[in-house]
Amino acid sequence: MMQASAYGRLAQDPRSIATKSGKSMAVASIAVAIDDHDAPPLWVGVIAFGRVAEDLLRHAKGDLISVSGRVQRSTWTAPTGEKREQLQIVADSLISSRSVRPTGGAKRGHELAPGGAE
Repeated sequence: MMQASAYGRLAQDPRSIATKSGKSMAVASIAVAIDDHDAPPLWVGVIAFGRVAEDLLRHAKGDLISVSGRVQRSTWTAPTGEKREQLQIVADSLISSRSVRPTGGAKRGHELAPGGAE
């Protein structure tokens, strides 16, 4: 089994899918930049269940997210008859760039006094 983390922009709004068991599930794909600036992005599918799916569904096309989890390969035949393949991450965690403060410091109104005392 392979584990991976990926950071990229959502290609479209995440979709909710109803499972037979009633568990919440969401799917999306993200564009991951490769270190070569001239290279096109790598498209990675994201599958999430439960709380992680609910978190994913709060996002929209263009949002930056970081996901980590188990990697799986999805293969299918396109309507043209061409065989297609995509790597997917079955996410066990998701971090949104919206939830991370750019300064990384304390929240306003709760600054630490010099010396670390509150």
